[in-house]
Amino acid sequence: MQINSASQSIYSGESSQTRYTQRTQTDGGFADVMAMAQSENNQGTAPTRSQLAMDTNQGHLDVDLDSYLNPTPQAGPINLDDIPLLLPTAHNVDTLSKYSEEKFRDLLEQYNIPEPPANIEFDGEGKLMLPPDYPYANELKQAFADHPGVENALRTTTALASHYAGIMESAAFRDEMMTARNQADQDRIIQKYSHLFDDNRPGAQIVLSFLEDGSMLVGNKNA
Repeated sequence: MQINSASQSIYSGESSQTRYTQRTQTDGGFADVMAMAQSENNQGTAPTRSQLAMDTNQGHLDVDLDSYLNPTPQAGPINLDDIPLLLPTAHNVDTLSKYSEEKFRDLLEQYNIPEPPANIEFDGEGKLMLPPDYPYANELKQAFADHPGVENALRTTTALASHYAGIMESAAFRDEMMTARNQADQDRIIQKYSHLFDDNRPGAQIVLSFLEDGSMLVGNKNA
């Protein structure tokens, strides 16, 4: 997997909210984290198991992503509080991106699809969007229909990356405000980041781009 200007240590014994806050304050930036992930991938660290350590609202847990992203119907009522929610942290974006890339590559091979699309996006309702000129669109859509967990992995990757991009931008605003020397500096910084205060502002539009060998890059389309 390669990650391009779009997505670590975990602090044991702390609440998920504390880790979440510390990640937003200590990460160097979205692009920096993604560049680190690319370097790790070049060293052959892509995960090969579905049981992976993830940051959740219930703490740092080992999550079976195969089951998590492709749940099976269960008899009886389900307590949603028992289901851990994946947090938009750098670690989760990195880990889920590697997992999604591996699953997507396997799917292309399984269905004899000779090349991936140039990119994949999901609209505001989570609907798959493929390039209009992609010649294997029907085959890929059928493969996703047969294996919804793979499409869901890609969709979840873009969702977490979008939220994480917003967190990093907010962190940059806080960092600059902490260095403001006077009211004029504060006013300038507030003006620079005025879009952050718009309740209707859209999230970062994440695009998944693919090389010919199936390697995946996660990026902010508007960056």
